[in-house]
Amino acid sequence: MNPEAQILHILFSVLFLIFLFERGYFQAKALRISGEMRKYRDNKSRMAAIILILVIGQIWVLGSLLYIFKSSILDWTKLPIPSWIRWFGVAITIIGMILEFSTQIFLGRNYSTTLHIAKDQTLVTDGPYRYVRHPMYTALITVGIGLGLLSTSWYFLMPFVVTGFVIAFRVGREEEAMIDKFGDEYIRYTQRTGRFLPCITKRE
Repeated sequence: MNPEAQILHILFSVLFLIFLFERGYFQAKALRISGEMRKYRDNKSRMAAIILILVIGQIWVLGSLLYIFKSSILDWTKLPIPSWIRWFGVAITIIGMILEFSTQIFLGRNYSTTLHIAKDQTLVTDGPYRYVRHPMYTALITVGIGLGLLSTSWYFLMPFVVTGFVIAFRVGREEEAMIDKFGDEYIRYTQRTGRFLPCITKRE
């Protein structure tokens, strides 16, 4: 491994571990605060689904950790990506992580790991939510693309491709739930913000 490749591998390792820790922390906190884990225990089908997701996630994390300590283990998944694009991957990974962290901070207790609208939930319109209705989703996809480019491996893109399909299925239902909760206030909010990216021009 040449010196530049070693530096990029170290950057991938550091960014991946920070992202993994940060996501795990906020998800565990949300499950604890909202009591969602108790609901999963009371519903066998939901519990089976979350166990399956956790198993798949653990397999991906295990493969990722093996790659960090011995990158050659995933040589068979490599894509022909030049080094300058890998550096671009570093940049967008950092941008995505900053956006994801700021989103968590501004959401606070409103954050949920599932499609769940709490009775005391508030409509957050500050920070990244001032411009985008779903900055969390934007951040996750951005990080996924960044890590994939940085690692030059399609292995790290897989979970974020799946995440993209989940988001596409979930976002419409989520906005319907928000309209049911906040009514005209949320409709007006949608008129001045973009779904995943800021609006270039304000809609009246």
